[in-house]
Amino acid sequence: MRAWTVVKTAGLAAALIFASAVSASAEPGAVIESSTANYPVGASIADGETVTLANGETVALLTMSSRFVELAGPFEGPIPAAGNSGDSDLVASLQRAVFQTDEGSPEIGGVRPLQILTPDMVVPSTVADAENGGNTCVNSGALFGLHRSIPEGAEGDWTYGDLTSVSSGQTVQVRWQSLEYNVAWPEDLPYADGDQFTIQMADQGTPVAFQVHVLPESDNPGERITWMAQQGCTTQIQGVAAQLGTS
Repeated sequence: MRAWTVVKTAGLAAALIFASAVSASAEPGAVIESSTANYPVGASIADGETVTLANGETVALLTMSSRFVELAGPFEGPIPAAGNSGDSDLVASLQRAVFQTDEGSPEIGGVRPLQILTPDMVVPSTVADAENGGNTCVNSGALFGLHRSIPEGAEGDWTYGDLTSVSSGQTVQVRWQSLEYNVAWPEDLPYADGDQFTIQMADQGTPVAFQVHVLPESDNPGERITWMAQQGCTTQIQGVAAQLGTS
């Protein structure tokens, strides 16, 4: 794991003593790295929530104020309030990973898609998964779209999906052209924070459901990531963590 703020104890008793001596973090956090299935990358940690790690388990957290904290088991207690404010290089890497850049200008809150088309093709800065559904966090006014996979070796492959608003019942057909991964969100089916949708792809037996969450304005990457974790935008956080790992 990275050389972030480390909290280690010799045993459970020491961990409990340490936790009682250090006040709880006054802010929530999100898991950025993890060696345990109990706290997967993208998991949300609430204010004062007790984190329990067995011997050998580790998690790296990002708090709302962009503070990085690494916990190593055995440990039981809340996120410690003590610790540094974050390495400047790591914060810069996080800024690049979280904030989409369009022609050199940062788009606050944009999250880069997990798969990019060829460099000469224009793609949405944030995409919802049309095949698996789930939660998608998007910045207000960002280039938003829908993503589908293309089977390896496919040629001339195109498809479509029927996108439906759960609240209004309105349906719009979305088409992907040959070898096109991402398409723009249809203008005639607007979305707002918390709106739920289903999409029935032509090659799938049943529709999948997903929810759109519009990010609040902020230039703080920790606040962005923490909010995304609270909304369940786990896949996007995993993408951000992967970018950090290659920074």
